[in-house]
Amino acid sequence: MLTSRPVAGFLVRVTLAHVVTYFAVGLVAATVFNYEELFAQPIIRDFMRPFGSVAVIVGPLLQVVRGLIIAAVLLPFRSVLVARLGWLWLWLLFIGVGILSTPAAAPGSLEGAVYSQLPWWYHLIGMPEMLVQTLLFSALTGLIARHPDGVMAALPPVLDRVVRALVVTCLSFIGYAVVSVIFALASGAAVGSAENLSPAVQGVFVAPFVANGVIAFFASANGSRGRAAAALISYAFGAVAILGYQALVFGSAGLLYALVAPVLPAAILWFATSRAPREDPASVDDAERSVSRPGSLR
Repeated sequence: MLTSRPVAGFLVRVTLAHVVTYFAVGLVAATVFNYEELFAQPIIRDFMRPFGSVAVIVGPLLQVVRGLIIAAVLLPFRSVLVARLGWLWLWLLFIGVGILSTPAAAPGSLEGAVYSQLPWWYHLIGMPEMLVQTLLFSALTGLIARHPDGVMAALPPVLDRVVRALVVTCLSFIGYAVVSVIFALASGAAVGSAENLSPAVQGVFVAPFVANGVIAFFASANGSRGRAAAALISYAFGAVAILGYQALVFGSAGLLYALVAPVLPAAILWFATSRAPREDPASVDDAERSVSRPGSLR
């Protein structure tokens, strides 16, 4: 039975689960714990790259590779993951091997606390992010293993659309990050400056992010029938929003960047809304009862 399950689907879904949870939890943690100031602390700045460096900006791309590796490693253990507490065993494995007992002296690990010069508070401050991200990822992976035909099919229709909107919003960050880094490198700008991650600079993406999520939520109700229009609306809104924001905040706008940056997020939205909409079971039952009722076909 397990061998008949689509391997590619498992790999893709687990990779997406990792990317989305990593991005969502990391964004909250970076804001709450002020990573920009944290990474500039003595000793920490010698261990971590600056918060605005190229490595940090393109980090979400690395998470795609990490997600694929994790998914490939978990592939033979689907029989464990489908169990009722399979997600819990996976999370405990992350805590025991991936966090506390890593082979290297990593932050948050026992060896890291003993052998590295990192202060104790730095080992502890990263714990909430690691524990929450691995918990959410483990729970999603358990759902993916139990529903090989798609987790969305096991969710209520409205929640299905909410999840799709969240995924589109998170993955849009990757698209904008890629284009931003390419443009910065091509122009010779100081990508490694922490100013690149300042609220003023990053604020240019707020409206397109929110818009993509809203568009994905409503477009998913129509499935593939409306995905072309949704992608075009996403692209047009992103271009106009970027031009408007740059003109208002910075006094000038980059037309080429505004025209190129929304392309990948719009493509992501197009793929995310490619499936046909699901019918609400309640509405289907109501329709069946109305047909079976005498005189309902008049």
